[in-house]
Amino acid sequence: MLGNHEALWTLWEVSRAGTHAAAAARLGITASAVGQQLKALERGVGAVLFERVGRRSRLTPAGVALVEQLGKHLPALDAALEEASEAQRAVRGEVSLGGPWPFFRYWLRPRLPVLMERHPELRLDVRFDVPSRVVRRLLEGELDLGIIGLLPEEPGLEVRPVAQEGFVAVAAPAYLRRWGTPRSARDFGAHRFIAFDADLAMLGPWWRAAFGAKEPLPAKVVCRIANLDEMLALVEAGVGLAVLPDYLVRPAVLAGRVVTLEPEAGRRSSRRPRGTLWVAWRRTAAPTARFLAVRDWLLEGVGAGP
Repeated sequence: MLGNHEALWTLWEVSRAGTHAAAAARLGITASAVGQQLKALERGVGAVLFERVGRRSRLTPAGVALVEQLGKHLPALDAALEEASEAQRAVRGEVSLGGPWPFFRYWLRPRLPVLMERHPELRLDVRFDVPSRVVRRLLEGELDLGIIGLLPEEPGLEVRPVAQEGFVAVAAPAYLRRWGTPRSARDFGAHRFIAFDADLAMLGPWWRAAFGAKEPLPAKVVCRIANLDEMLALVEAGVGLAVLPDYLVRPAVLAGRVVTLEPEAGRRSSRRPRGTLWVAWRRTAAPTARFLAVRDWLLEGVGAGP
């Protein structure tokens, strides 16, 4: 109404402190500044709030009535402001994080106890999803932070690389006994492939690293399925070959359910097929203590593979 809320706080402090000088000391301003604010308040109210009694000033009836109303509301407002300020500073409350389940299982799971022990009042809401939906939910405010495997072309997001994953081609031993073990690009191109999506995520980077950019990508993609665990299950069932993150297939390799495939020496590129994973968040995200704590904790592992 008045546009000068600071003057209301000053009036409240004067009523509690008793003098302009004492109120000024509590507010950290000069006594003359207190007087100027109160005069501006009187002009805004359109009423005299103080009257002179000898060398002192006291509240008029209008001033008393205003202070009584301030006493009902300003302490609660002060407490609310202090609570909001404390919430900004304290690592307390919920932060939502989204990303791919297989990567979270091998990379996030062993790191989570450290974060939760470090911040006992933090609540973490972890959601599993594919990169495109993680990006959309970040932009729509459903997620605070996300881990994605493709660099998004979204100006509203801030991203930082957090880890790299290696890609390997795998097949079931029974499949190889039936169809033979591929070595050259021509051999691999004749085999059946299971891919994550139409863009040949993982398969494309592995193929270019193995055979170079000029070699045509394999055409026999017999199944596209946007779930890494299901891709691995189809490989184990002998449906075809697949390129997957090395950490995901490691247990199956050790158990002998699948084997890794390498192009023959002299035909493969010297580049190692790898992919980058990114931590992403909205540029406009409020920098609360809990948000910064989780973001910085994620970035502590920058460059670390699963």
